[in-house]
Amino acid sequence: MVKPAQSAASAIDAANSVTSGSSPADLVTLIKPFTADALANGFATLVGALVGAMLAYALQRRFQRSLELKGELTSAHRLMFALLQQINTIVLIQRDYVFGELKNPGRFLSIPATPAFDTGKNVLELPELAFLLGSKAGRAILYDFYLAQENYVEALNQWNLRSALHLEKIQPAFAASGIPMGATVTEADLQRALGAHHFGAIVNSTNNTIDSLKRAFERLAAVKKQARPYLVKRFDTDDFTEFDFPDTYGLTDAGAAAKATP
Repeated sequence: MVKPAQSAASAIDAANSVTSGSSPADLVTLIKPFTADALANGFATLVGALVGAMLAYALQRRFQRSLELKGELTSAHRLMFALLQQINTIVLIQRDYVFGELKNPGRFLSIPATPAFDTGKNVLELPELAFLLGSKAGRAILYDFYLAQENYVEALNQWNLRSALHLEKIQPAFAASGIPMGATVTEADLQRALGAHHFGAIVNSTNNTIDSLKRAFERLAAVKKQARPYLVKRFDTDDFTEFDFPDTYGLTDAGAAAKATP
């Protein structure tokens, strides 16, 4: 048989009667787990767990930062390597194909066509140099590098366009003209042989290419001069590629003057 539920007042009275009837031994048993030693041990355990968690977090952050620093250092070396490769490409084109013909009035013909250069080779994108965004000096170098790199790509584009024009239009027209190789010809003879349009196009393209090579070299060399000291200071190491081009083959005014001096 189920008994009716007690009222709230009856329940309170029952609890009071139990409490009032409890013996001292029962109270001791009740509070025994809450001794000073037990509380101290519990607190020590809590503090230990907290300290352990903090140390684990600190070690994880230190490990993560070491990985970030390693990635930034790798990107810094890539920047110097890209500058070396881009400048070297410009210098080699100038040395092998352009410099010997700079004073030649017929350089628009005598500078040869070459296979196209890869304009995407040794070119860096923003994600690879994001570490430079962290400081004002770094952002200035990043800005100057991108301008210089755009000039590098434009110089190669100008060279490739001129080579295609020379190979596909100028050489066939000159061969069809019947002018012997090495013959002395006038500008009027060449205009008749090539056609006024092609003659003007190859002259302008040659001049633009020479100017583009010079401009790209000057901008890249300026960035290299700024970037290496910044990286040495930033990473506290001198372990970055150091290079120079004492002979610029007319890419700078100083280089041209040095070559002109007997």
